[in-house]
Amino acid sequence: MIINCIAVDDEPLALDLTITYINQTPFLNLVGSFTSGIDALTFLHENAVDLIFLDISMPGLNGMELARIINSGKPERPRKIIFTTAFNQYALEGYQVSALDYLLKPYNYVDFLNAASKALQFYELILKESPTVVEQAISPPKSEEYLYVKVEYQYIKLFLKDILYIESLGDYIKFHLINTSKAVMS
Repeated sequence: MIINCIAVDDEPLALDLTITYINQTPFLNLVGSFTSGIDALTFLHENAVDLIFLDISMPGLNGMELARIINSGKPERPRKIIFTTAFNQYALEGYQVSALDYLLKPYNYVDFLNAASKALQFYELILKESPTVVEQAISPPKSEEYLYVKVEYQYIKLFLKDILYIESLGDYIKFHLINTSKAVMS
């Protein structure tokens, strides 16, 4: 299952980090990035977007105002918001506008992945209950199934069809692969 998402942040470094994390996450598909809430709103009116990574403190239309606008209508597909902000005082207000999660800057990939996984679980649940709604909202799954594992300081893509078996070694996991004598340790 692939979730179409956008990133909205007026700080270029923060926006780049969010985009990097989205691109590292196999079930997320970045369809746009914006430094302005107004530009994002225009894009949302014209495009299929399921998940929005949204900064709160932005000039013009801030993230909280954008979230209220998004939630005020009855879109044909549900949209979820994950706030990415440096201000913890908006957390309660964030949940009042039905935010799925609230990432406090600076956040790491593990926190990001946990938040994105909530979105995946949400859309998988909707798919079970109402397939016709989500068929429009989510792209078809990729033909090759895979997972990312952290090896030393990088993530490596392992195709499930290439895994012979997995061995547990205390705090580590060893992936034994077909057609190679060298195992991958994570």
